[in-house]
Amino acid sequence: MKRRRFARGHAMLELALSAGVMVTCLAGTFQFGYTFYVYNQLVTAVGNGARYAAQRSYRAATERDIELGNQAIRNMVVYGDAQPTAELAPVTAGLKPERVEVRWILNDDGKPSAVNVTVRGYTVDAVFRSFTFDSRPMVEFPYVGRYAPGESER
Repeated sequence: MKRRRFARGHAMLELALSAGVMVTCLAGTFQFGYTFYVYNQLVTAVGNGARYAAQRSYRAATERDIELGNQAIRNMVVYGDAQPTAELAPVTAGLKPERVEVRWILNDDGKPSAVNVTVRGYTVDAVFRSFTFDSRPMVEFPYVGRYAPGESER
């Protein structure tokens, strides 16, 4: 009987300590899961944009035409549409076309052989910490589209 008197209140102390550990584990799991979810959306968006770039016509009449084509690729990554409307939201919060880099790998004769699409400086605001993805994700596809050096973008 005397032993029970000293053991009273231990359950509340154990609950308080274990609840702190459980809440910390739950918050960490949520933060990791949310960051992984956003990164997965970025991987999908960059892959879709690079696939679009690898199949579209490379119009290179002027430098402006190349930049207009790159802008369409950036829009495809960010919005999922090459010519987005004003009310279209980005595929992930805070992603902007300026964060997407399109780099063409050209042959010796100036024809594209591959296209490289990556995201630079994108920050995910998780619950307790922010994560910045620089040069991640990155995708490179061989170019299989039509090379049209005399055509211009409309």
